Amino acid sequence: MKNYFYLFLLLTLLLNGKTFQNIEFRGDVDLITGEFDRSTLLKICHIEYPPIYKLWKKDPTFESKEIKGFVKSLTNYAHSMGYYRAKVTSSTDSDTIYLDIKKNKPIRVSSISIDNEFRRFLLFKENQRFKTTEFTATKKKITRFLEENGYPTYKMNAKAFVDLDLYKVDVNISIDKGLKRYFGTTEINNSSEVENFLIKKELKYKKDELYNILKLEESYDNLYRLGVFDKIKMNPDFNSSHKTDIKLSLREGRTKELASNIGYDTEDGARGGASYIDHDFFGNLREFRADIKVSQRGYETSTGYYDPRLENPWLGDFSFRNELKYSRSDFDSYIETAVTDKVTFGKSFIGLDHFFGFQFEYLDVQSDFALFQEGNYLLNSLFYRVVVDKRDSKMDAKNGYYTSLYLEKSMKQLGSDIDYFKVLAEGRYIKEFSPFVLASKIKLGTLSQETPPFKHFFLGGAMSNRGYEYRDLGEHVGKYPVGGLTIVDSSLEARYYLSDNFSVVSFFDSSKMSQEVNDFSTQWYNSYGLGLRYLSVIGPLRLDVGYPQEGGFALHLGIGQVF
Repeated sequence: MKNYFYLFLLLTLLLNGKTFQNIEFRGDVDLITGEFDRSTLLKICHIEYPPIYKLWKKDPTFESKEIKGFVKSLTNYAHSMGYYRAKVTSSTDSDTIYLDIKKNKPIRVSSISIDNEFRRFLLFKENQRFKTTEFTATKKKITRFLEENGYPTYKMNAKAFVDLDLYKVDVNISIDKGLKRYFGTTEINNSSEVENFLIKKELKYKKDELYNILKLEESYDNLYRLGVFDKIKMNPDFNSSHKTDIKLSLREGRTKELASNIGYDTEDGARGGASYIDHDFFGNLREFRADIKVSQRGYETSTGYYDPRLENPWLGDFSFRNELKYSRSDFDSYIETAVTDKVTFGKSFIGLDHFFGFQFEYLDVQSDFALFQEGNYLLNSLFYRVVVDKRDSKMDAKNGYYTSLYLEKSMKQLGSDIDYFKVLAEGRYIKEFSPFVLASKIKLGTLSQETPPFKHFFLGGAMSNRGYEYRDLGEHVGKYPVGGLTIVDSSLEARYYLSDNFSVVSFFDSSKMSQEVNDFSTQWYNSYGLGLRYLSVIGPLRLDVGYPQEGGFALHLGIGQVF
């Protein structure tokens, strides 16, 4: 008898220690995408396969003892999606675990009790399948509405009564908004070398404004992006009457950083670089930086200095920036070596960001083509730029708009070798219709008179018309593009998010370019295409394939959204 017991124990240990190479989901499973697709089910089971680009990582393996946990996780997930009678079973063969899912009849919402004021936030209706995720998301939407509209001390009692015998759900949500609140004073506890008046400029709220948690979050982000503080605390005080005072605590961290990067894109090829940045150079958020960039197209070294606040008795406060750069770029049809010094003054006025200044350029242009006017050029110009940026993110915007206008005037009265007036206007609009994001943009540019081609506008590439290679749209001399004096560049794009980090896109780009001044009557160059986006820690990794109307295709790799 004892021998049988030992044999049974040995078999049990062997079964529990068995390793499987594969896992398969069967039954009520979505084939491509959906609530029960393979990707979602793997995530529910906490199974992660390495990304395609991590070739050195091996696929996961599975132990017999994990199967019970997989079944439990899938069952709980099915319940949360409204399938309270779901059955999940398992089986195995030599190297594969099979998990069979049968959803059965879904439970439905029988009744909803909620004040009419908040009914518009409901993500579910009566007689619809009840999902825990929609119930939770509804509570979050109501909470966000209250916190953004002056009611941060609300009280909410939200319950979903699940009756498994009658197989129905009754939802009851009651809300006490509490006292309507407004921003009070801000007490700043600041141990850094940054004066309080500069910190207050980053705060998006004002005293006596209606309390809005969004403005607190934007203020926090502004302070964090300064790169100076390693501790930021914003504590609202709700103990007073209707005024909410804010206690802001700041502690300075490291202000100097060394950074390096290496990568590849289809415009510059293989590239890399290094930077030194001091975010608090002699205090008060003055910044000094030095950069070096190297790519297959050329190289660039630069230094920059930025002071966020200079005082003038007539103009008031304004910012100052100086950028000195030496670069060499090979544009195939010509090689340009440039020394550039750009001085920029900035000021916010009537809700707009205004920038104006002076730019010095010394160019050495080398080319085998007479059209590109080989030689040395001294260009001195005045410029002005106004910007309105209301996007929710500069790297991966899902909502908002952006507009800019840039004017540049080079003239011989300033010692310039060339006279011209350049105008470049741009607008972008992005709107989310979850899980879709729709985006559009248009750019208009014109030069006032004939200039050498190295000062022309060029179109085509990852950030322009994606049916064409970098700067390759329009007229050519031989196989080389010559750009144009007038351009229109527009794009429409639709993104579909398969997950929080991964999306597919379709796009239509249309552009026109003319060799004449203010000539918008030339033909359109149209292209369409598809792309992929992966949201990494450094921003969206972008792959686009564009197809121009005359045939062929162009492949583009890069970082950041086109919008």
